[in-house]
Amino acid sequence: MNRKTGFVVVLAIIALGFIVGVYAGVSSVPGADSFYAACPVFLEQIIQSAAGDVYNYEAETDFEEPKSYYIVSYSVKGDSIFSPVLNDVPTYLLDEQENIALQRSVWDVYTNLIPAEDRQMVTRFQVFSDGYSNTLAAVSPSYEDPSLWYLEVDIADLDDQEALLFTLIHEYAHLLTLNEAQIVPDIELALDYDLDLLTEKAAACETYFTGLGCSQPNSYIQAFYNRFWTDINDEWGQADRLQYDGDEIAYYNALYSFYKQHQNQFVDDYAVTHPTEDIAESFAYFVFSPTPHGDTVRDQKLRFFYEYPELIQLREHILKATCSMTE
Repeated sequence: MNRKTGFVVVLAIIALGFIVGVYAGVSSVPGADSFYAACPVFLEQIIQSAAGDVYNYEAETDFEEPKSYYIVSYSVKGDSIFSPVLNDVPTYLLDEQENIALQRSVWDVYTNLIPAEDRQMVTRFQVFSDGYSNTLAAVSPSYEDPSLWYLEVDIADLDDQEALLFTLIHEYAHLLTLNEAQIVPDIELALDYDLDLLTEKAAACETYFTGLGCSQPNSYIQAFYNRFWTDINDEWGQADRLQYDGDEIAYYNALYSFYKQHQNQFVDDYAVTHPTEDIAESFAYFVFSPTPHGDTVRDQKLRFFYEYPELIQLREHILKATCSMTE
């Protein structure tokens, strides 16, 4: 999964269901914005880095995916990366491949942002590049064991600190909402991500089908989908199906049109990609934004995360680590 500037695995389709406890009210959360106050200007810059219409291709007639190269892959254990595996790369990427200190510095940023107990599913760290300001970072499940995940970061985008921080938290939100405690990882889909198989799996799923497996009844994604997507899923599905017709511009324009019709329900246009991208994008805004007090669905999505004390605590950890970068 990647944020465009992102899903390494292209998610598809379908859905169902309702759960979740009583809304606790942001005003009842003591000190909800105490950490935000530590570096509000920097946090606003991070949010602004995510601004822009990713899917506005109305004036475009053609789209070509940039060429991507995997530069080096590390094994991960706890805070450590080791056993680098070098890939064949063009000559212009050899300096980046040899710059071990730079590669480790990116990993250090990630480990400072995310507590060790919240990233145990990450077993590989991969450095790649598709050029500047395309895909900044991504996560993807392992083909051998879809309960394990890879983190990928584009070394060409490290100078864009604010956008990289936003994207790292967006990508972490996929790990948070799609790990094996939240969904039942489907090994068949990991081995053969086929549209017919996806459709079959979705039809057999009694809870929300994430594209990687059925959600657990009490999962974050199930609660989020039930509250925010049941009324719009069929309409969105008409746009989503266009991705399989081979015309990417038509697909992007359909997503953008859907976004414009429901703009007050989403934090930005990338969030309409898929419900799993919506929760990930909303989580990143939840982390880096002050607490919203409006009545729009967009604001309700950010307040959704305040219903979970563990997510409030995680937000405080991330904000403390983020603000420490300005000291």
